[in-house]
Amino acid sequence: MHLIEINNLNLAFKVYGGTRKVLHNVSINIKPGERVALIGESGSGKSVTSKFLIGTLNDSQTVVESGELKVNGKDALSMSSVEREALKGSVMSMIQQDPQTSFNPVFRIGTHLDDIMKAGDKLMHISSSAAKRKSHILDVLKKVKLLEPERVYSSYPWQLSGGMRQRVLIAMALLHPTRLLIADEPGTALDVTTQDEIIKLINQLVIDEELALLMVTHNLGVVRKTADRVYVMQHGRIVEHGIVKDIFTHPKHPYTLRLFNAVPKLYVDSHSTQDSDSAQDNADRAVLVSLVDVEKCFINKKNWRGQVVDEVAAIKPLSLAINKGDTFGIAGESGSGKTTLARMIMGIIESTSGSIMIENRHLKSWRQKKANRHSIQMVHQNPAASLNPRRTIAQTLEVPLKFIAQSEKRKPEIERLLTLVELPLEYADMYPSSLSGGQKQRVAIARALAANPTILVLDEPTSALDVSVQKSIISLLEKLQLQLGLTYIFISHDLSLMRNFCNRVAIMFRGQLIESGNTKEIFEQSTQLYTRALIRAIPVVSDDEEQHKPEIRDEDAMRVLQQG
Repeated sequence: MHLIEINNLNLAFKVYGGTRKVLHNVSINIKPGERVALIGESGSGKSVTSKFLIGTLNDSQTVVESGELKVNGKDALSMSSVEREALKGSVMSMIQQDPQTSFNPVFRIGTHLDDIMKAGDKLMHISSSAAKRKSHILDVLKKVKLLEPERVYSSYPWQLSGGMRQRVLIAMALLHPTRLLIADEPGTALDVTTQDEIIKLINQLVIDEELALLMVTHNLGVVRKTADRVYVMQHGRIVEHGIVKDIFTHPKHPYTLRLFNAVPKLYVDSHSTQDSDSAQDNADRAVLVSLVDVEKCFINKKNWRGQVVDEVAAIKPLSLAINKGDTFGIAGESGSGKTTLARMIMGIIESTSGSIMIENRHLKSWRQKKANRHSIQMVHQNPAASLNPRRTIAQTLEVPLKFIAQSEKRKPEIERLLTLVELPLEYADMYPSSLSGGQKQRVAIARALAANPTILVLDEPTSALDVSVQKSIISLLEKLQLQLGLTYIFISHDLSLMRNFCNRVAIMFRGQLIESGNTKEIFEQSTQLYTRALIRAIPVVSDDEEQHKPEIRDEDAMRVLQQG
């Protein structure tokens, strides 16, 4: 018997004047103990399907046109609201996507978990004391490998790391006996190493607790590690499904093929010529940015005399050089100092010691020249958050044009910028809400180019985008670099993307520069255990790539990542 059966589901949302169909004849089944993945890009219907399954869609805004949902062989659509609600926790539980926004920052972790316990107990008609609930919560926190459950229980969400918050979300899903874990992009907001830990934890829990798993994701590398069968969804339709090995080795649908072709590869033969060429070109390039013994300390506390008594070394003394025309990658986990280093190069914050030189001049004196004031621009991580929703695209692009005192011919300049980033000219009168994620990021790039910069700092510019959209943005950036002679400083924890996009890379860990050099050499010949552990943690889509990864024992990788 199947644990979950969705048969020929047609689902629509109520909109003004009618309905809009979002799921078309969707059929999915999950057996007890089976690991199933649902993959597709944003807007494909993955999250709608998982929310329909667990029953968190707004019933007043949703219309089931036809189809059925069976849970343990029973028709879930004919259940009362109380019966359907009782399925949460007892039959299925969901691990939410973003550990940052899933908690109320003013309540402690223990309060969040206790509230879930009380709500579940009420649905199951169970009575338990506060002491008994706390004891059970601590046991579940241990189960998800949180080493100090008492401290976590008493902590506020902002006092925990991203990985710890994600483990708490997993614990939340396991507070009551359940049979199906629905994991909605559980590693998207995390570093590659933390994501790897979370994926291993979920796999282990599925085995230990004898659970079924529905992994909802667009990360094909994660699917390879966490699923036995896979469903591919596009525009609310299942376009292909089968055993993971069959889908990964012989995808049949054009959409599935497009998804696989968009995944940046870690190790492919085509890179050898490109890498050798970039290494030769790099030897002939002039140094554009030079850092010598640069250090940055943030002051936490001063005594009554104004003397520093507590400070944090965000950047430990480091030296590196970025050549003109480079795509220079700065890689590392969250908190490694990547963004702090980039902000110092931009002049947003000052270094505590050391010198930053641009074109052989100190940063301050270089920026005093009028032509250089706007020569370093940044493209931010989340295009939805970096654009003002109340401004049209034209108004957004006018801001930097006004700032650089370009008072005339703004309309032709806006049209030139839109053409540069390959957007139709009619988009000038549209608002960000009418654009897709990739189109918003193109607008953000156009805004950065409005000041005619020589250096672009790209701070995780594709992390919020699907893999195929990511590929199109990277292709655009490569084209712009050739066309405009730009130098890129690319900040990311996505090493597979960096492998394909950057010609040189610096690896950072807790403010320290571990190593830097030619990308090919770093990825294939690094002797640094930390770099090898980072590369080892990257989820890939083929056995060949897995075999090319550096050899390092799991216990050594964990020790290096935890201790540095």
